[in-house]
Amino acid sequence: MSRYAEERIHPLGTGLAGYPVITALTEGGDMTQKQLTELLGVEQSSTAQLLNRLERDGFVTRRKDPRDGRSSFICLTEKATSALPAISEIMDDGNDLAVNGFSAQEIAQVIDLLKRMLANFEKR
Repeated sequence: MSRYAEERIHPLGTGLAGYPVITALTEGGDMTQKQLTELLGVEQSSTAQLLNRLERDGFVTRRKDPRDGRSSFICLTEKATSALPAISEIMDDGNDLAVNGFSAQEIAQVIDLLKRMLANFEKR
């Protein structure tokens, strides 16, 4: 599924890893790097590297926090908001392809199993 999405998202100027950040900023508005790290549940260094790539590629910008000069807000650019519908469609198409031929009950079961798998990692 990752390969499917990556091959289709790459021509838009970013990679699959940028999708959660773009989605989070679309839904939650501008955030600090720390807020994004906590929301996405990844290491701070991974977030920093990803944000550097997204900034380099024109998908995010940084705006200084007027209340805290040491902190910056991560903001989406027009390029990111323009690409999001196409990226979302790619993700939806990949999900549809993955469960092609599954019954509604089977899809619900897969989702339940995946949630349980993720919960196992969250317990650590």
